[in-house]
Amino acid sequence: MSELQSIVENLLKEKGKTKRDLAKMLKVKENSINRTLKNPNIKLSKLSIIAVFLEVEIIDLLPKKNSLREPDEEYQRINPFDVTNQLTINNLSEALNRNSKTIENLTQIIAVNYSDKMG
Repeated sequence: MSELQSIVENLLKEKGKTKRDLAKMLKVKENSINRTLKNPNIKLSKLSIIAVFLEVEIIDLLPKKNSLREPDEEYQRINPFDVTNQLTINNLSEALNRNSKTIENLTQIIAVNYSDKMG
């Protein structure tokens, strides 16, 4: 069982909700919900839906490192397939896409305003 799956199952129990309801929210079959939760490359959009469904923040779904022990080799290595790293990469990618579109829109607005003033 993955840490995400364990966290989600505990929250489902705590909130009195079922995997069936979660599967409906995620638009997946009930029998594939465990596979979805075990996926180390789960999409941010799915984590967001799970967080909304469980009435928690996305960060509450991420595994928490035990701060009382020394970080082991697993935590010292950067794993590109780790959910936390993937979230960071996805967030940066989304921000870059939004900024590119914003810059493109602003450029068009400036061009229209400039041509209106000149024409």
